[in-house]
Amino acid sequence: MMGHASIVTFLNHYLSRLVTVDTQAVVRGLEPQQAMMRAACTMSRSIDPRRPQRLTPTQSASVNDQPSIRILLERRDKLKRSGRQITRHEKYRDLNRRIDQERQRQRRKLLSQVKEDWEFTQPVQDVENQLAGICAETVENTAPQLHGSVAPEQRALIDSINAQPGITIEEEFIRRSNAIRAVSAYCGVEEGRTNLSLYQQLSRRDRSLDKQSGTSPPDTALDALEAAKVAVYKEKRPLVCFVCLGNELLPLNDRIKLFSTSSDVSKHFKRKHLKHIKPDEKSSCEICQISLDDRTHLQRHALDAHGTVS
Repeated sequence: MMGHASIVTFLNHYLSRLVTVDTQAVVRGLEPQQAMMRAACTMSRSIDPRRPQRLTPTQSASVNDQPSIRILLERRDKLKRSGRQITRHEKYRDLNRRIDQERQRQRRKLLSQVKEDWEFTQPVQDVENQLAGICAETVENTAPQLHGSVAPEQRALIDSINAQPGITIEEEFIRRSNAIRAVSAYCGVEEGRTNLSLYQQLSRRDRSLDKQSGTSPPDTALDALEAAKVAVYKEKRPLVCFVCLGNELLPLNDRIKLFSTSSDVSKHFKRKHLKHIKPDEKSSCEICQISLDDRTHLQRHALDAHGTVS
């Protein structure tokens, strides 16, 4: 249309569709913001629901094969064989802390590498799927669900924003119009708390049942406690701390507090409870009504009975 003889003119004198240069900073004579440009260029991939968010169990366990961790594990095994009561010594506990820290560092490094590899390989795979005639809906079905218990307006907003681009210009205009309407409809929705406590969830459920049946509301506090007790017994990795749950001196919301992940429960258990117990100090589990001989016994009971890893 512009009368150029070949594509060389565009390659030499025009920016590509993927702008990787901070042109505004260059024109104004400022230092280019490379990190911001990289983030802007990978924005569509960073919000992709298929993007890895955490390591798989196999990937997480693979960090034990790292040379640095293997050396520490061999050193710990050698130290453990040197005496019976060596596990109670500060040197052994310090070595355990170093192993945990190195594992976390290697896991963070591996997760960063997995995300980086995905950002380069997934677009190529998407293009290959498109050339092979694989429908976009088939690829979308492999992604995790973006919305669970959300308002209809929010569900429509998520679906419209993440809809696949249209094949024709008319379909693209329709997709854009649907997204604009979804955003406009969501502007009138009042957002509440993102994470409800177990007590609030049960209270909302009970009020809904009361309206349907016309019966008097049950004891929601007792129901919340019972639901939390069932969780720490039956769930493989519960999100409730069993020690706090058994402490009747704590407020109800603290006893039945829901953590975001099982890792958060483990961190809380170590920092708030396990850290303050001496190796030979006796303790007890108020939920199970049993006494525990020492800290190791508590750790074993936490894992076997209540799914809390420490």
